[in-house]
Amino acid sequence: MNKQTRKPVRLQGRILVFDFLRSVMIFFVIVLHTSMTYMLDSPSWWYVISHKTSAVFVVIVNVLDLFMMPVLFFISGYFTPASYLKKGTAGFLKNKIKHIFFPWIVGIMVIVPLYTLFLGKSPNDLMEILTENPFYLFHSQGHLWYLGVLFLFLAAYPFVARLAPPSSMRTAASGRTNRLWLLACMAVSASCSWLSVTYITPFDNWLYIASVFTLKPAKIITYLCIFMLGIYAWQTNWFTKGGFTPRTGVWFLWATGTATCYLTLRLLVIPRYDFPLLDKLVPVLDAVCSFTTLMYALPAGIKLQTSRLAGWLAKLSPYSYGIYWIHLLPLILYLRLINDWDFPVFIKWISGVCTTCLLSWLISKYVLKKWPAFRDMF
Repeated sequence: MNKQTRKPVRLQGRILVFDFLRSVMIFFVIVLHTSMTYMLDSPSWWYVISHKTSAVFVVIVNVLDLFMMPVLFFISGYFTPASYLKKGTAGFLKNKIKHIFFPWIVGIMVIVPLYTLFLGKSPNDLMEILTENPFYLFHSQGHLWYLGVLFLFLAAYPFVARLAPPSSMRTAASGRTNRLWLLACMAVSASCSWLSVTYITPFDNWLYIASVFTLKPAKIITYLCIFMLGIYAWQTNWFTKGGFTPRTGVWFLWATGTATCYLTLRLLVIPRYDFPLLDKLVPVLDAVCSFTTLMYALPAGIKLQTSRLAGWLAKLSPYSYGIYWIHLLPLILYLRLINDWDFPVFIKWISGVCTTCLLSWLISKYVLKKWPAFRDMF
């Protein structure tokens, strides 16, 4: 380790480009959810299934699913130590309860019943369902699963901080140390994903933990490792002067190579050949791709601050959280409205993405950011 890498770096503020990158990922969430309506063999539990479909959307869904949530968990982990140092344990937990836990619970109690009603059920039907299954709203929380899992990670962080206290004097690590951390996280994620599909449940299955938290066992350890990698990245000064920044060209090759292998196996090989070992390779490759695509997306996202999109993203970033929280309501409502329209599938898809983005932004800006009941949460 040379003198430059040993030089302590004082606590710095937020890296705004990560706010930009988070806004882009939330846009991709809307793209993914819209694509699920128009993909071939859309899951039977999905909210709106189109009469017109295309295999293109199968590829879009599988590609976005590789890196979208890993980027969001990494960014959340990256900002966690600074928030903890600034607020202390009590203030940190209070802040996360207000901004993560309350939106999660309020979303389950407000958003889930609304989109259940949008899907054609009456209030009486909903009450009967809740009488039979009091945890129905938690089991149907949809995209809100992310907030529940993220709150678990954040609530556990003060205990981790006692064992490995964060420091405002951040010290950059050597390139070798960073690569070893990355490989270790990747190996743990791949191993746990394989064990999950071997001993717990198939890769695409969701489970309900304590009847409250909704998660995919095959992915949860990967998300935890990526969240912890974000914490490590902050402490070792990634993406700032003197710290580590992944090389875009190198990780582009790794990301495209591993993603191509994953998509080929999942979409072309497994549907045609029945080899149990191939099914076990899917979660392993998925875990590996989560890291390779993440390490490409992060430095690629840094370029956003010098792009023409920077101005737009700076204006949209304050509303991105609210857009994520509310987007499923306008998406379901609009896609149901146009489902019987005799338009080409790609026109319906584009209109679905654009309309959902616009309505979600308007609700986030003029309702969630204005009403006192929501303003403190968002």
